[in-house]
Amino acid sequence: MKKHSRKPGPRTSVDEEFDKKLDRELDRALNAPKKDIKIRVNTFIDLDIYDALHEEADRTGQKYQTLLNKYLRAAVLKEVSEADIKAIKIALGAR
Repeated sequence: MKKHSRKPGPRTSVDEEFDKKLDRELDRALNAPKKDIKIRVNTFIDLDIYDALHEEADRTGQKYQTLLNKYLRAAVLKEVSEADIKAIKIALGAR
């Protein structure tokens, strides 16, 4: 079967508007604080951690990814507020 290819034609205003929007988004991403840029990561976590995150998410009304990010930030970057310490203790069953 022969493939049909579209010959490049003149750019349309839709193409130009898309390019402008893309440029604005790239500029925003490049100038944003690292904390505001999200990336997709595929990894494995223990089932008990996954379940605990979902249980806490259900209790607090937060998304489990947000909680996971908060706990990783606290553990890795040592960015922990008093409220975060209290929430972590409660989540772990400590008083």
